[in-house]
Amino acid sequence: MSWLISAGFLLLSLCAFSDAQDTVSAMCHLDELCTSVKRCDVSDDSGRTGIRPRSSRFCGNQRVCCETAQLESYDRAQSERTRNAPSAIRDKVSSVLEPPPNESCGYNMECVPRRLCRDNVINDSGVSLINPRISTIQCSKSLYRCCAVDQKVDDSQSPYVAKQANFIYKNCGYSNPKGLIPDNDKFPYAEDVSIFGEFPWMVGIFTGRQEFLCGGTLIHPRLVVTTSHNLVNETVDTLVARAGDWDLNSLNEPYPHQGSRIKEIIMHSEFNPDSLYNDIALLLLDEPIRLAPHIQPLCLPPPESPELVKRLLSVTCYATGWGSKEAGSDKLEHVLKRINLPLVEREECQAKLRNTRLEARFRLRPSFICAGGDPGKDTCKGDGGSPLFCQMPGEMDRYQLVGIVSWGVECAVEDIPAVYVNVPYLRDWIDEKIRGLGIVLQAQ
Repeated sequence: MSWLISAGFLLLSLCAFSDAQDTVSAMCHLDELCTSVKRCDVSDDSGRTGIRPRSSRFCGNQRVCCETAQLESYDRAQSERTRNAPSAIRDKVSSVLEPPPNESCGYNMECVPRRLCRDNVINDSGVSLINPRISTIQCSKSLYRCCAVDQKVDDSQSPYVAKQANFIYKNCGYSNPKGLIPDNDKFPYAEDVSIFGEFPWMVGIFTGRQEFLCGGTLIHPRLVVTTSHNLVNETVDTLVARAGDWDLNSLNEPYPHQGSRIKEIIMHSEFNPDSLYNDIALLLLDEPIRLAPHIQPLCLPPPESPELVKRLLSVTCYATGWGSKEAGSDKLEHVLKRINLPLVEREECQAKLRNTRLEARFRLRPSFICAGGDPGKDTCKGDGGSPLFCQMPGEMDRYQLVGIVSWGVECAVEDIPAVYVNVPYLRDWIDEKIRGLGIVLQAQ
C-alpha cells in the first residue's frame, strides 16, 4: 500500500507543475499527449529549440502532439528546481531563460538583428568609440548589425515590414543575386554559403519533431517538388514544409520563414525505392505560401529535347541545400550552402560511374541527370530533395529547375558526378499531376 501512496504523491506533484492540459488524443501516437504549443516548446529536450514550429501534428487549436516522456522529464526537473531553490531567489529562475546581453560595438551601440534597427548604415569606422577596449570590428554574428541604442525597434516597427508589404511578384525563377540585406554587409561568409534570400525557392521539409528531413523546391504557392525516397516512411501527418528559411538555428533573418502542413503527398507511381528510378514527388500544401521578397517559386523547364540538353550543358547551374560538406559526415550545415556545378553529358556520366563500384554493366536510366565531378564540390548526405537549377536562356539572374538531388557513389570526388532526378524528362508527369489538382502555373 505504501508504494501506491508514494506513486500517487509523485503524480500529484508532477501535475502541480504541468499546465493541467495534457490530454490523450486520437491524433497523437501512443507515446504522446496533446498539449499546448508553448508547453511542448518549453519542455523540448532535443537541443533544437531555435527551430519553429516544434510539431507538425496538431491535435487542436494551438495544441500539438508532444512526447509523454519529454513532458514528464520537464515536470520532474521543474519540481526538483523548485524544491531545491532557496526561496529568496525563486522569482529569478526565469532570468536563466533570458538571452545574453547584446554585444557592444561602441558608445550606446549594440549588435542586434538587422530587422530590429531603424537606419541602414553600419557603424564600422570606430567613430564615437569612447573606450579603446571596445572593439572596432563588426558584429560577430551574421545578420546582426551595429545599431545605435535609440534606433532599436521591435518586430512590428521593423523597416522590413514595409518592404515586404510593398513587394510585387514578377514571375518565377528570379533570384536575388545580392541577397536581401540592404546595407553594406561585410560579414565574412564562406565561399559556398548563399546570401539570405538569394535563392527564394528553397524549401526545408521537416518531420514531426522538427528534425530536418530533406530539401524541396517551391514551384507554386501550394506546391513543393522533392524526392520520393525521402518520403517513403512519412505521411501528411508527419511533415511540415518551411519556405524562406536560411539559418536553421536562428530566428534572426530579416524576413520570417513560413510553414505549412502537407495536405497530399503525390509520389510517382513507378518510383523504385531500390534503384531510385523516377525519384520524384509533389507535396500539396495545406495552405498557400504567401509570396514575398525571400519566398518565390522556381520555373519548371520545358520537356526534354536534344536542343534543351545542349543548351543546359553550356549554362551556369547551382545546387543548394543544408546537407553535410564531407562524405561520411552526419553533420548538416545550418546555413544554406550554394554550389556551382556543371551538368555532365549522359554518356560521359555513365562512363565515369562505370569506373566506380557500380561496375561496367551499369546503365544510367532516363529519369536521371548528372552534375558535378569537380574535386571538393558536390551535394552530399542531407541534400536529398534539394534543387539543381540552371540559368534560363537569354535571362539575367533567372533560373529553371533541372534536377533534384537523388543519389551519388561518393561525395566531392574528382570525376565522379552526382545523380539527380531528371526534371525535363519528368515534366509531362508533373504537368499531369498539377492539372489533376486544378492548379494553373503562371506562364513563364
